[in-house]
Amino acid sequence: MTLKIGICTKQDLDDAMKLQKREQYEDERKRRIFNAKQRLYGLDLETLDKQILEKKKQRTAQEECDKKFEEQEQLQKRLISAQEKELEKKQRMVDSDLNYYRCRYQRKEQRREFDLNDPDFLKKARPTRVADNDIALGVSSAQIFQGEDLYNTERKVRQREQQRAWLDQQVQERKRAEEARKQADNLLMENVGCRDQHLQEMAKSDHQMRNQVIQRVRQFNINMAKQKQMDREREKREKYEDDMAEIYNMLSSDMLTENPDVAQSRTDPNKKIAFMYRGMTPEELRVFRLGQEQQLRLATQRKTEAQMMDKQWEQYAINMDRTLVLHQIEDDRRRKAEFDELMRANSKLAVEQDKQRKEALVALSNAVSDDFYDQFNKNSR
Repeated sequence: MTLKIGICTKQDLDDAMKLQKREQYEDERKRRIFNAKQRLYGLDLETLDKQILEKKKQRTAQEECDKKFEEQEQLQKRLISAQEKELEKKQRMVDSDLNYYRCRYQRKEQRREFDLNDPDFLKKARPTRVADNDIALGVSSAQIFQGEDLYNTERKVRQREQQRAWLDQQVQERKRAEEARKQADNLLMENVGCRDQHLQEMAKSDHQMRNQVIQRVRQFNINMAKQKQMDREREKREKYEDDMAEIYNMLSSDMLTENPDVAQSRTDPNKKIAFMYRGMTPEELRVFRLGQEQQLRLATQRKTEAQMMDKQWEQYAINMDRTLVLHQIEDDRRRKAEFDELMRANSKLAVEQDKQRKEALVALSNAVSDDFYDQFNKNSR
């Protein structure tokens, strides 16, 4: 059994808190320095360049692979399109052959029952009577009547010839009217040509005037362009001089020359301006290293003292445990002696009580005589 009792003062608590904060700050600083993904200085440029080259190679290989896939896809599309065209061509040939067969060997007039459904049946049929001396006419045919126009065909022929003559006359008259119209059109065209020639001359003179104005405007624009070019060259030269002066000022500035006096705060001599601070001087680094060594010695000393204190507390706890065990043994022995004494006293009292009980039984026990019964039933009450 071990018992640790911590007795710490306020100074011990403050020292322990400072030590814990220092250890935490050191752990955070190690994580910042040794973490290659988050630190802002000490970059491995060669590894980064290799990674960039590998990424570029991977991207190039991926692009080539995508290009090959696209070419393969285009080839497959062309093959599919060619096959579709071939199939369409074959289908068209089959349809054409089928239509030709239908038109050649499956026409309506080639059907067996076409004569029953022929729309020109009446046109193809022989007339009932050709003339009065038609041998097909019998006695009871009833085909010859008074007032019939048997010369209808000849009359229609003459009427067509007369209509043709009238049409020829109308055509001749139309030709003469067309020639007269053409002569009027030619005269009109001559007048229009004269007017167009006059307009062309006016347009030519206007064009010449416009060319003169354009030439003057072009010459003015050329002069203005030359002037603007000279102004731009002058501005460019002035800008170049200003840039060179700015570059010289930047190169000779306190920021690039890393002047340590610039980073010193004017309000606090022990404080540095963060955005202008460029690192420690060799003397400051030496003092900083000495401070680190001193802190390391102090930390080692505190650690040794803490270990010694822990050992002392452990020894003290062991001694306290041993003392408590001895006291416990003495208490057990004392309680056992008291219990034995109590048992002896209880045994003695038990013997005395047993003796007293026997004596009381002897004193209280007696026999019943006849005198006790004779005292009853002596009167009526």
